[in-house]
Amino acid sequence: MKKYFIITIIFIISICGFLLYPRSVNNAILISKNGKTAQFYIDGKLKTFKITDSYSKYSVLNFKYNIFYTFSFKIQTPNKERVMAKSDDSFDFEKSGNKKLAKNTYFYKIDKYNNISTAKITDLIVGQSNLESYKDKSGNMSVFIISPVNYSTMRVGISTTNYLSIFHDKITLSCLSSSKLYSIRDSFSINLSAGTSVTIEFINKGLRLTANGSSKLLKNRLYLNGTASITSIIRGSEEFTPSYSGTLEFMPFNDGISIINELNMEDYLSKVVPSEMTSNSNIEALKCQAIAARTYAISDMLKNIYPAYGFYVVDSIQSQVYNNEPEVSSTTSAVNSTKGTIMTYNDKPIDARYYSTSAGAGASYKDMWYNSDWSGEDIPYLTAQSYLNTKASLPKNENDWLSFYKNENIDSLDTSSDFFRWKVVFSYKSITNSLSKSLRNIYLSDPDYITFYKNDKKLKAFPDLVNLKDIKVLKRGSSGNVMEVSFIYDNVTVNVKGDYNIRGAFRCSEDYTSESTPIVRSKGKALKNTNFLLSSYFSIEKDKKNYTIYGGGYGHGVGMSQTGSVILANQGKKYQDILNYYYKGIKLDKAY
Repeated sequence: MKKYFIITIIFIISICGFLLYPRSVNNAILISKNGKTAQFYIDGKLKTFKITDSYSKYSVLNFKYNIFYTFSFKIQTPNKERVMAKSDDSFDFEKSGNKKLAKNTYFYKIDKYNNISTAKITDLIVGQSNLESYKDKSGNMSVFIISPVNYSTMRVGISTTNYLSIFHDKITLSCLSSSKLYSIRDSFSINLSAGTSVTIEFINKGLRLTANGSSKLLKNRLYLNGTASITSIIRGSEEFTPSYSGTLEFMPFNDGISIINELNMEDYLSKVVPSEMTSNSNIEALKCQAIAARTYAISDMLKNIYPAYGFYVVDSIQSQVYNNEPEVSSTTSAVNSTKGTIMTYNDKPIDARYYSTSAGAGASYKDMWYNSDWSGEDIPYLTAQSYLNTKASLPKNENDWLSFYKNENIDSLDTSSDFFRWKVVFSYKSITNSLSKSLRNIYLSDPDYITFYKNDKKLKAFPDLVNLKDIKVLKRGSSGNVMEVSFIYDNVTVNVKGDYNIRGAFRCSEDYTSESTPIVRSKGKALKNTNFLLSSYFSIEKDKKNYTIYGGGYGHGVGMSQTGSVILANQGKKYQDILNYYYKGIKLDKAY
């Protein structure tokens, strides 16, 4: 009996100890307080605890609790540094450098109405001053609270001459104003007068800075505040040395130095619009371009395309062309008169795609950017549509598409453009030479979009290509763009999908064809030594000597045709109407 009594006592003491034993809570975010209870976000979940003291909303607290009490509340001090670059397991903080993420990391975002919700790592935009971060007990970063994004500032990756790379081996620049050159982590700062020349070289995965006759080795990010021309870069159809305002950042990576230009959005657009559209275009069309470019930039910012490098967009056609033409008063006026205006759909910035010229119709998003299994996103404001001025319908079969692309006088919105119709004549020798290289490129870079068949069986490796017999279009989008093309050889059939791959299969440069293969436009000069077809709107005609590709338009064909916007503006349409013509169901809102 005594034995059982002792066991019972021990059991009761154990239960009491379990109930009274204090447990720790780290980085709890106070959401609301009602009387003696408060609601917290803890490890991504909403939980309620008793609380007697008052703390401000969204305070981050550590505390202890048992079944009866919560106690030892301690407010945590946030790290408010900017995250300058990020990977899946670590972030590069501006002052303190690279820090590991905790095994379980939690993200929260506060919206413009001051409501908080759980978020994802992709909601954290590099370079933004809208962040509070907190460590766990091991010193790893575990909790991030993200305030609304500031859309008025851009971070642009600056490429080398001819946009060959985002990494530079040697950078030379000239200060156009009094400037400050500094490194936060290397505790270095100098003031430079206008006219000072600066050289930055990539040495042992660091930077060698030469300015004012002296050199210094730096390991970390270097900043230049002021206006400077980068003399090691050449831009423009008529060559010039580009200048940059705002802040230039120089960061050493394994492959070289990256340059980031951080500047006001409107200043960025003042060098995008003249680089993307002819500056003497109708002002209403230039306003369309300014709004589309602003929306596109913000959309790319939110997509987190380049988080590992710390910028939102690059300065080439991979994003939008920036600073390839000098600023012009007409385009700057279009930017300033639409300041902060963007297009939204369901209160979110749209993916504002645009291109040069249509072939008589525009493609839907899902017909242009699709997965290898044909699945894709259906974006309601980027739909297929005809731009024919008559009631005629678009072709339904390959013979009709060939006639359509051969016809230079179809009555369409973009008919007057030099790019409305074009053709390329490949000799058997030139097309064979081109495909032998271009198809291998596709296989190496995008293998899911190229398939090889031999006797109806798929091949895993790149085969020999013996005697091209025919080229056929297998699939088109509803507006006529080619979505799959088949190259038929004696020994194998090669099917290629994807707009970029299809256009890249028909390389026209002499490096691929070994002979001159110009793209001949129905109006204007022939285009020599081009790499890609101008669009995937084309048909193929074969005879005993040649393969002739008849095509139309310039660009991907989704969203706004720049040529069409100019024509509509010349007809008296205002920018609001033009944008709603190309982007269905959108609204014009102020981003800032």
